[in-house]
Amino acid sequence: MSKTLTPEQIADLRSSFRRCSDETVQAILSYRHVQDASQIPTIVRGIIERFLPSESIANFKVSGDETRLSEDLGIDSLTMLEIVVSVEEALDMRMEDSQMRQIRTLGDIKGYLANRVTGQGEETSSGGSRKYNSQAVKLSLPQQFPFLFVDQAEIEGDLVRATYQVKGDEFFLDGHFPKNPIFPASIIFEALGQAGCLWIMECAGERCNGAKPDQVLFASMEGARFFHKVKPGDLVEMEMKLVKLRAPLAVFHGTVKVKGQKVAQVDQLMLAFGDESLMIEHS
Repeated sequence: MSKTLTPEQIADLRSSFRRCSDETVQAILSYRHVQDASQIPTIVRGIIERFLPSESIANFKVSGDETRLSEDLGIDSLTMLEIVVSVEEALDMRMEDSQMRQIRTLGDIKGYLANRVTGQGEETSSGGSRKYNSQAVKLSLPQQFPFLFVDQAEIEGDLVRATYQVKGDEFFLDGHFPKNPIFPASIIFEALGQAGCLWIMECAGERCNGAKPDQVLFASMEGARFFHKVKPGDLVEMEMKLVKLRAPLAVFHGTVKVKGQKVAQVDQLMLAFGDESLMIEHS
């Protein structure tokens, strides 16, 4: 959608970003004029470079999406806050604090912003379901690589469906087992738990008239059964159905299939959620 900027708005943006490169300023003006998401990488990189210490700029110029903001570029929490404020002003949007806490790399922040602009991160279908691509899942869940086992997901009412592609290079497969890798049953149930965790992070707060939970922890599991082994290359399809919700506990029934064949089931998987003090009391 095209939006004409007044001369005063253009002057204000030029003043606010006068310490950024001309390329960055032009990208900001272009984005604000026509909402062109392709300008976001230029804007993000330009704003980050403006706040970087001089010793990090050379590395930043050759950095890729996998570059870590803290470890590789030396961006501390205060500097990150300054970057966020500047990006919000440049794009004229509010960045959600809960999801910003999960951003660790250049790719994370660019993907988050692109999804916000295009609406591709979390989609709402005509039937009321919400779909999450890999970037949206990563920003919503507290679990992260290399212990994240949900690639994509969909939430519809009390049901969450999720998938995970077993790649074969997961770190634990070297020992489980050498020359005969089998995806561990315990990780299958961990993946189910992560699917339930996604539902809690996205839905429990509004259902319980509270804020989005700060933490989600495993509480118990009953009736867990495993029927067939899962190998590298398999697409794991998970389904978690909410059975009971009473803060700070949520109980799910879960099933796992590969190529339509049931490989695992859990009758009751209980997760506890809330803030840090609540988790200490109920974990």
